[in-house]
Amino acid sequence: MKYAYSVSTKRLVIVAVAALAVVMSGQHAQAQPGWVLSHQKISDTSGDLPPGALDDDDRFGISATPLGDLDGDGIGDLAVGVWRDDDGGPCCNTDRGAVWILFLNTDGTVNHHQKISDTQGGFKGILDDGDRFGFSAASLGDLDGDGVGDLAVGAPNDDDGGTDHGAVWILFLNTDGTVKSHQKINNPESGMEGDIDRFGTSVASLGDHDGDGVRDLAVAANHDDDGGEDRGAVWILFLNVDTTGRNPIVTVKSHHKISDTSGDLPPGALDNHDHFGSESMSSLGDLDGDGVGDLAVPAFEDDDGGFNRGAVWILFLNTDGTVNSHQKISDTEGGFKGILSNGDWFGISVESLDDLDGDGVGELAVGAIFDDDGSTDRGAVWILFLSTDGTVKSHQKISSTEGGFTGPLDNVDILGGSLAWLDDLNGDGVGDLAVGAIGDDDGGFNRGAVWVLFLDGICLWDLDASGDVGVKDLLFLLGAWGPCPPKGDCPADFDTSGDVGVKDLLTLLGAWGPCP
Repeated sequence: MKYAYSVSTKRLVIVAVAALAVVMSGQHAQAQPGWVLSHQKISDTSGDLPPGALDDDDRFGISATPLGDLDGDGIGDLAVGVWRDDDGGPCCNTDRGAVWILFLNTDGTVNHHQKISDTQGGFKGILDDGDRFGFSAASLGDLDGDGVGDLAVGAPNDDDGGTDHGAVWILFLNTDGTVKSHQKINNPESGMEGDIDRFGTSVASLGDHDGDGVRDLAVAANHDDDGGEDRGAVWILFLNVDTTGRNPIVTVKSHHKISDTSGDLPPGALDNHDHFGSESMSSLGDLDGDGVGDLAVPAFEDDDGGFNRGAVWILFLNTDGTVNSHQKISDTEGGFKGILSNGDWFGISVESLDDLDGDGVGELAVGAIFDDDGSTDRGAVWILFLSTDGTVKSHQKISSTEGGFTGPLDNVDILGGSLAWLDDLNGDGVGDLAVGAIGDDDGGFNRGAVWVLFLDGICLWDLDASGDVGVKDLLFLLGAWGPCPPKGDCPADFDTSGDVGVKDLLTLLGAWGPCP
């Protein structure tokens, strides 16, 4: 039986909801998808992070990833990397790194927090000076089946196997943000062949790419030299998780490399110093509808149109991790009409967003940290409204001078160094975007900051993009009742639990009427 309730119950729900529609009134305001409606800053002096929590040159915000509702309070939480943190080091500038787990309020401020480092948060892994733990981070969902989400953290300057070969730490979390156990993935332990160059500069969860019931992981090594110096590479890791022992054990059962000479990326597609993989990647879900998840991979020093303007590659993947087809987005390709300047580093970060404009296709946020809107190196974020072939249909820029953003930026704040798409914190039906600004000087030099941007768009509960939540949306939800598909989108899973159920139904009923 498809649904967990009777047909008569379903009819009663429809009748009850239809009755609620009688009180529906007013017109839905015209949305400006991607426009910033309001914001909240989190730094050493704002957003309720404890004053003095950060040190000079910590670079808080180098990475960020949503954790879902880790502590069960109904509000999404956030992990933020601090790659130059010195916990555990003999003095200063040791750069062992750290990750902050931020338990958020609906207004984007910090309710409470937990730091994970060489000395805090229950983490028992061995970090050395210069490892840069926290340089990248990605939420993995619940890998070990304990009901709590887990986290992948890159340490690209780890020296296991050779100088700066890099590593990724899998952290199995508790609901309070502390580490229950961990597993390290690196060259000696995973069987990856060849010289690994800063493995872990970025990480991205792919979902269950090969259909074995275990989430898989993309890991960049942006100094890889396949085809030429520092062209970069991405490793697709097919994971296995053994939960039979006291602590879960993660192993790499197989892998595939995507570079200028492997993985079916066209030979010569990359140039020297493109840094393919850059400092962020993002799963796009099944963008082209072929049943296989796709991946956005930046190359921030690509020279299309001019020196170091940057680019993003949309990779349409096969189930074995090879590239089926691709679309490049740059100053000269992919339909992108935004204006880039030399040295903007468009693509230093990327993040997949929900469907903001209601066309049924998700969007992509792209950071450009050295954009000069307002003045030197203040940074910017581009919201790209995509087509299913990976080309750009339209865009919205967010900077000191565009997109409705009124937060004060200073020179060299470099907004856009990291991006994380959060759950709908403020309950307006549109997800919210966390943006790192690692050059921010609140409290001291380069301590860093994260801005939470509350964006405009089509509300999440408006599944048919009609401008209001009504009977058609209810029928869509009922038709999707049960577990989400292992691949592809699941738009009615409002609580991101992995299935469409009673909580999602109650959320939709509570939003009945015109979208905010």
